[in-house]
Amino acid sequence: MLETIRNSFRLCLILAILVFMQLGYWYKTKGIVPEMGIVPDVPGRQALHAMTFGDDQFYFRILAFNIQNAGDTFGRSTSLRYYDFNKLYMWFNLLDELDAKSNMIPAMATYYFSQTQNTADVRYVVDYLYTHSTRDVGGKWWWLVQSIYLAMHKLNDNDLALKVSAPLVDKTVPVWAQQMAAVVREKRGEMEDAYNIMQTIKEHAESKDIKDMDLKYMTYFIKERLHRLEKIQDSKDKKNNNK
Repeated sequence: MLETIRNSFRLCLILAILVFMQLGYWYKTKGIVPEMGIVPDVPGRQALHAMTFGDDQFYFRILAFNIQNAGDTFGRSTSLRYYDFNKLYMWFNLLDELDAKSNMIPAMATYYFSQTQNTADVRYVVDYLYTHSTRDVGGKWWWLVQSIYLAMHKLNDNDLALKVSAPLVDKTVPVWAQQMAAVVREKRGEMEDAYNIMQTIKEHAESKDIKDMDLKYMTYFIKERLHRLEKIQDSKDKKNNNK
């Protein structure tokens, strides 16, 4: 009985010593943290394709998941203003090497990363969406429409909006989306160009099935802008006559 008590006491003493050693180790090392970046370094194209081991889709999903959660691992929560958007831009384009048809990356760029507090970084998102979409305008026109919004309302850059809206004037794009190209030009004060684009869209649209509402809007747009152009021309003629 006495021997059993002694053994139990020794065991408890050993456990207590181990606990105190663990506490001492924690106390001395609690301030040591690993240096973790936010956006991982971007590999080269050859390295990327080598790491797929022939399964591009599986590796695409792994990398997309990693980018989606970059900066928020190991209990961290990182504000978007601390992200390196130049790296993100390169990651977005690199992931398109594995799957350019997926909407996961453009959706992530548009609806998540574009919310960064550093407004200037939104330009990287717009540039990526333009590159991604122009490979297949008929299938990716939605992201061009989103990039127009970001350019005009986030960056206040109508020149950039003009660039990304130009590919939308395409027969494979829904009529309402094509009209965004005319809207952008009107916002820039280019009334005649806006009128000409809408007239072109209307002429192409009349040869195929089109919603009556869209056709009415185009007709109204053309008539209204034509009226404005006539006013502008009249004003110029009056100035010239007064001279």
